[in-house]
Amino acid sequence: MMEAVAEYFRTDWAAMTGTDWFGLVAVVTLTALSVFVYYWVFNPKNKDRIEDHRDFVLKDELNEGENDHGR
Repeated sequence: MMEAVAEYFRTDWAAMTGTDWFGLVAVVTLTALSVFVYYWVFNPKNKDRIEDHRDFVLKDELNEGENDHGR
């Protein structure tokens, strides 16, 4: 049973093309980045910093003082 599993997950590293290596590096990098972002977001000491940006879409501070593009 273990031999069948080992054969299934065997990788021929010498036969990998540049595209294969790029995909492998991309998956490992994105996985590490995702783990870091999840850790940072769900860390309780970052709660206040994240809560300050909760409604950034609704804030219209950049457009205050403008007159509707010349209208």
